[in-house]
Parts: sequence; structure tokens; C-alpha cells
Amino acid sequence: MKLLSLISLVIAILTQSVLFAETEPQQVWEPQVAGRFYPGSEIVLKDQVNTFFQNIPKQSIKGTPIALISPHAGYQYSGQVAAYGYSAIKAYGFTRIIILSPSHFGTGGKRFRGVSILNVKIFKTPLGIIPVDQDACDQLLNTSQESASHASHKTIKLFGSYEGAYKGEHSLETQLPFLQMTLGAFKLVPIMVGALLDDDFDQVVNALRPFVDDKTLIVVSSDFTHYGEGYGYIPFKKDIEKNIRNLDYGAFEKILSKDFEGLRAYRKETGINACGIMPIELLLKLLPSDAHGEILNYDTSGRQSNNFSFSVSYASIIFTKPSETKSGYYVPKVQTRDSNPSFRLAEEEKAVLLSLARNTLETFTKTGTPPRLELIECALTPRLKEKYGVFVTLKKAGDLRGCIGHIIPKTSLFQGVIENTINSSSNDWRFNPVHAKEVSDITIEISVLSPLKKIQGPDEFTVGTEGIIIRRGPASAVFLPQVAAEQGWDKVETLRHLCQKAGLSTDAWKDDGMEFYVFTAEVFHEGKKL
Repeated sequence: MKLLSLISLVIAILTQSVLFAETEPQQVWEPQVAGRFYPGSEIVLKDQVNTFFQNIPKQSIKGTPIALISPHAGYQYSGQVAAYGYSAIKAYGFTRIIILSPSHFGTGGKRFRGVSILNVKIFKTPLGIIPVDQDACDQLLNTSQESASHASHKTIKLFGSYEGAYKGEHSLETQLPFLQMTLGAFKLVPIMVGALLDDDFDQVVNALRPFVDDKTLIVVSSDFTHYGEGYGYIPFKKDIEKNIRNLDYGAFEKILSKDFEGLRAYRKETGINACGIMPIELLLKLLPSDAHGEILNYDTSGRQSNNFSFSVSYASIIFTKPSETKSGYYVPKVQTRDSNPSFRLAEEEKAVLLSLARNTLETFTKTGTPPRLELIECALTPRLKEKYGVFVTLKKAGDLRGCIGHIIPKTSLFQGVIENTINSSSNDWRFNPVHAKEVSDITIEISVLSPLKKIQGPDEFTVGTEGIIIRRGPASAVFLPQVAAEQGWDKVETLRHLCQKAGLSTDAWKDDGMEFYVFTAEVFHEGKKL
């Protein structure tokens, strides 16, 4: 512990110029560990990864993937475990990958505080090139998030570009061939995580959160227990295999329950030396509240070699969100009705729903509980007790602040407004939860949906008047009627954006086998809140 305290002190007094050396932009970052951690030949590498995938039994996961924890040792040791996670994300059309990796080498052998994003345009592996998401990286590098240094009372910029953190480093690079084999084309946000202290975690997470959307997967690179004299970690000398497993699964318990403080306490208690512990802790703060974690595979090098004098543990852990949610919207297992009748709420009914949503927002942000229903029961008309699909949209200064809803009717209209006001304010993972102090600046919009109607093709879709769902196999996406008008899209632009949202090619709406469903919505909102 004295050593850890000393390291923390040294990190705290390092200046920004030491942490993040200025580098000239480079076009291509060449592979650092090809031929050592994984095959340097394209043909051999493809064959090895395909073999890993072929060895995986059919697996089903609960929901839509949003994050992976994946090992980063040599493929002969950890490749099969890693393949379980990457196999599970194949069908979801991710177009951006944020990788959070530990730096084993730091800055010339010294750990650095904050995170480093390499200032290059392209990463290269034997399988080809991967473009860096330049816009996202530039925005992160220009972030104003800073943290105070307690030792010097200065501020340290937590995002910088330091090439030394990537030279010879394998933790990030070993993930790339799996991603290339799984996803094909995607953009990369390569983040090397140094030491994070105090409130650094929250500040880094707050900067990352706007870049986490339906088409972005977070990959955390980490091995787990490193046991043996060579690692300086021998917490037990008997029943080594069993005790290593117990040690790892104690950490997994905290991770799966998204217990940030619990994992930190467990690390302090046991000394577990998982090399990606800080990237994992970042992930736990970044995950939405409804994320579900699952261990897909676990192994150790000790078991593989039948020698536990030295052993490293590997796990493939996936986090998902409920499969009906995408970007705060609920995308249903589509049901249909024969007609799409028009309907209108009375002005008094709209006022009741808006008042209910406002009361719910104020009550929930202050107390964490919904309002008492008996206080509004007398104002509920029979129509408000019927089942309708409904969305609640929150806006602040005209900008989206949260939007979640049900397309398929799940509960009474008034109850749906309560549930989706709470979800929009606290469970839309694109945004931080709404604070009570913000409520007066937020306006509420409610969209009450008609039943779905299946149409034969896009010619029957009326842009700006109807909302639309497309569906092909596991891929689906939805736009509310007002989206196209707000964005200024015509029909073709709307369909292209919708396909992109579903993870399909932009012209997939022209393909055979595409299903189309439309609906109308009665949209009403509050006046501007002062």
C-alpha cells in the first residue's frame, strides 16, 4: 500500500507536458505485436480466428450487446476465450468501436494520469486498415474535463495524446483482428487508460458518454489474475486452481452487478492484479442502469499448460441492454393490426397527461419514486385508461435530453406516460440522469401512437405524417413521425437514415425481405418553461 501511495503521489505532481508529449499527426500506426501475440500472416491469422469461431457452440444472449470485456494475451492462450465475445456481436452492425485498454508500459516505464488517444488516422493489422473516428477523437482531446492535483493544486488535462503508451503495447492491438473478422468496416476510438484518481473516473466517463450510441460498442481489454513469482503475486500456495477461480469470480460478481465501489474495495482487499482494472471501472460507471452482464467463457493458462506455478486468467464478459431498446426507443417484436385508425385526444386529456408527466418528472428527480396515483385518479377518462403506444420526449433549450417509449401498447396510456417519463429522465443511456435542478429548464413532449399497420413497401409510407419501422431478420429501427420533419428529410433520406440506424446498408430499404410498418402519432407538448 505504501508503494501504491507513492505511485499516486508521483502521478499527481506530473505536469501535463510530461503526461502527454506533443506528437505530429501520423497517417498509419503500424502493428506492434503481429507475429508475436497473433500471426503476422493474413492467411494464417484468418484461419486461426475462424477456427476459434467454429469451436464455439451456439450461444444466445439476453438483449442487445453494448459492451465487451475481452482478454488480450497471445492468441494461443486467450484467443478462444476472446472469440466467445466477438462471436456474440456479429449480427448487430456496430460502426464505431471504443476500446479502453490498460497501458502496460506507460510513459517510458512510468505510469501516467488520465487517458491517451493516439494522434493517427489509421490503425493497421495484417488484415488491413482501420480508420480512426477522427471527429470523436478530436472532440475528446479538446475536452475541457480537467482534474485538480492535490499535491500541486494545479489542474491536469485528463485527455491527451502520448505515443509512448502505444509503442510495443498489445492490449489494444490484440482486439483489432477479432473486430475486423467480426464487423468488417468500422471506425475506431483507441483509448489507452493510465492511472485515474479521485473524481477522474466521473470526468472521463462524462466526456465519453455522448459518443456511446446504438452503433457504438465499448470493448474493455483486460486479463484477470496473474499468479506466480514472475508476477509478484502469490496470495495462496495450496488449491491454486480452485483459489484462482474463486478470486476471479469474486471480481466477476462485482463487475456483473456494476458495483464500482465494490470492485475497488475487492481489489484493495485481495490485491487482485487484473491489468485492465481501471478500464473496467470506467465501464461500470459508463453502463446504463438496465445493462445485464453475462460471462460467456472463462479459462486460465495454468489449466491449458497443466502448470499453475504461473497462471493468467481470461474471461469474455458481455453486457447487453433489453433487446427492445435502441437509442432510448423501444423497438418491438412487431405485431400488427389490420387497420390504422385515426384518433384524437380531447384537449383536457392532453392537459392531464402533460400535467402527469410534469408531476412525475418533478417527483422522481427529487425522491426517486413516482407520484401517488390516487391523487390523479379522478382526472382519468376511460380513454386514458386504454392501452396505447406512447413516447415521452424531454428537451432542454431545444436539445434532446431523453426519449423513451413503447411502440406496442404495454399498459394504460396514463401509466405509460409515468413509466416513460421516468425512463426518459433516468434510463436513456445517451444522457446523464436528469437532476432536480434541471427540471424547470426542461419541456415535455408526448407522442401517443396509433396501432401499427403493415405496408407492402416504402411507396405506401407518407413521410412527415407517419412514423415507420423497418425490420429484416434481427435488425430493426424506428422513427417517430416528427423525426423526418425536424431533420428536413425527404422520404429517401428518411429511409436511408433508418437503415443506417438499424445497422444495415443505407440502400437496404430497396431489398427483398424488408418489412415495413407505419403508424401515426398525436404529438403535443408543454409551452416553454421559464
